[in-house]
Amino acid sequence: MNFGFLRSMLPLEVVIYLMIFFGALLAFEGFRQVVGNHAGEIRQKNRRMRMIAQGVDEARIAEVLFRNHSTHSARTKGPVESFHRTVAHANLPIGMRALLASLISFAVIIFVAASQFVPVPAAAVTALLLGFGLPYAILDRMAEARLKKLSEQLPDALDMMARGLRVGHPLNVTLRRVARDMPDPIGSEFGIIEDRIRHGVDLVTAFGEFADRIDREDVHYLSVCVGIQHGTGGNLGRVLLVLSRVIRDRLIMYKKIHALSSEGRLSGMILTMMPFMMVGTIYKSSPGFFLDVQDHPIFVPIAILICILIVLQGIILKRLTKFDF
Repeated sequence: MNFGFLRSMLPLEVVIYLMIFFGALLAFEGFRQVVGNHAGEIRQKNRRMRMIAQGVDEARIAEVLFRNHSTHSARTKGPVESFHRTVAHANLPIGMRALLASLISFAVIIFVAASQFVPVPAAAVTALLLGFGLPYAILDRMAEARLKKLSEQLPDALDMMARGLRVGHPLNVTLRRVARDMPDPIGSEFGIIEDRIRHGVDLVTAFGEFADRIDREDVHYLSVCVGIQHGTGGNLGRVLLVLSRVIRDRLIMYKKIHALSSEGRLSGMILTMMPFMMVGTIYKSSPGFFLDVQDHPIFVPIAILICILIVLQGIILKRLTKFDF
């Protein structure tokens, strides 16, 4: 390449061009940070801290964070309580009433649309499955993903608390640090604990409420450890370090088991989908294979029985390839 034009430029011109280049680069980076709301110290890592930075009062913050939390115990059984806990764990930005109204409206729309093509009973079943069953499955997956992320963040939060306790900070300061520096969901959850303790709730009670809200085995371990240490005394920092190591080792073991069982889970998925693929292939190649006998009186009962057996097969295979420890 020919760089002869550089020799003809004065040193002052080179400096000016470099200043223009770096000035444009800094302006672009500043614009990117402002647009992305990541400018310097303004950025907050969790929803609670963002609301505090916006000047939202504590009552409103508590209302938002506790919007969908159930007042029942985590051990309460029943479909309504199970649905309420799933919505709370999914941490939706809308309330329970708005969610139910949306689901009912969605189901009615599906029923009206499906009734134009199929009989009313079939349209009702379709509306129930797609209007309530499918959203519940999505909410359950969202709740499981959020709880899994919280379990993965918990060892880091305990390490942060243990380091603060070892250098002499009080417990409420270490809780405030986790609530400020950790992202959601663990940041907002520890912020709730810190707010509860600051408003006069006992330490053991605050961690017990946290365990009831999350209902995870690792969180119950934390609640029990804090309760025992609070009642008998001892080095809480060392207890938190040991608990952090145990939780992290359990997560590593779970990932190893998940990887080793991947072949079985894939085989179960293929075996569950195989009947549907076979029916679709046969119907595509020879439509009369099923249509010629669809008016037979036992066709519908046999078809329903086969669908039930396929669903049971999928459930059994899923339970066989799922390991709890």
